[in-house]
Amino acid sequence: MTRAVAAVVTLALVLAGCSGFVQQDSPETVTPAAVPTDGVGYPPGVSDEAVVPPVLASAHARTLATTNYTLVSRQRVTDSNGTVLRRSDHTRHVAANKTTYAGQFRQNGTELNTFTTRIDYWTNGSIVAARYDERSNGPQRVKWTVRDDGPVSDLSERRMIRGIGEAVDLSVADRSDGGVVLVGTRFTDPDRLSTPLFVSAPRNVSVRLRVSHDGTVSALRLAFDAERSDQQVRVTQYLRLRNVGSTTVTQPKWVTNTTQRSLQE
Repeated sequence: MTRAVAAVVTLALVLAGCSGFVQQDSPETVTPAAVPTDGVGYPPGVSDEAVVPPVLASAHARTLATTNYTLVSRQRVTDSNGTVLRRSDHTRHVAANKTTYAGQFRQNGTELNTFTTRIDYWTNGSIVAARYDERSNGPQRVKWTVRDDGPVSDLSERRMIRGIGEAVDLSVADRSDGGVVLVGTRFTDPDRLSTPLFVSAPRNVSVRLRVSHDGTVSALRLAFDAERSDQQVRVTQYLRLRNVGSTTVTQPKWVTNTTQRSLQE
């Protein structure tokens, strides 16, 4: 495999895993399921007595699969003084057909050496185009034929929502015409969280999710303390759903200047 093609493969792997804290489970068909409810106004998988994470996460993914939207996620790892050790920002714009989407991923950190990753990507379901910075050769623009799910394997963050629900004891804190607010401050299975690189032993968790009646998670905040090598750190994750029904996805101008690559070279 050539060096250029290896870079393309690495890029695809980064985008497939850059958005998640949560361990990937086996492939799952998103289908309606029996839902515990306690009257009108509860989202699927939510009642006064319990939250059923697989049902809630599937309802979120199922609803977003029928519309266009923008999803913004942010992750921060900070030390005890508030210094940011790792910063990740990922914005994706998704068309209603789910095969056409575009995004921007930015990350910098200090795990081994100070580094910065900048990736822009676009796919129409047939090809993937990416623009990224490679230190030795400068900016790169490449494209390749789509395989499997494309550059982002979980557009709606279904696995993240399910994993958080299975890791933390969630309950209803507020209920209104717009939906419910779920909160949690106790780990039940912290192994369901896949922590950032070199981060382990999560504890002191705090979670807040805003969920619409159709099961869509419109906002999420996750925070917990952990260890990073010999440091005590704080990890925070934010998720925000925007422009549902009004997001447009157009082919970026830079796509016309990309170089075709083959993963079989």
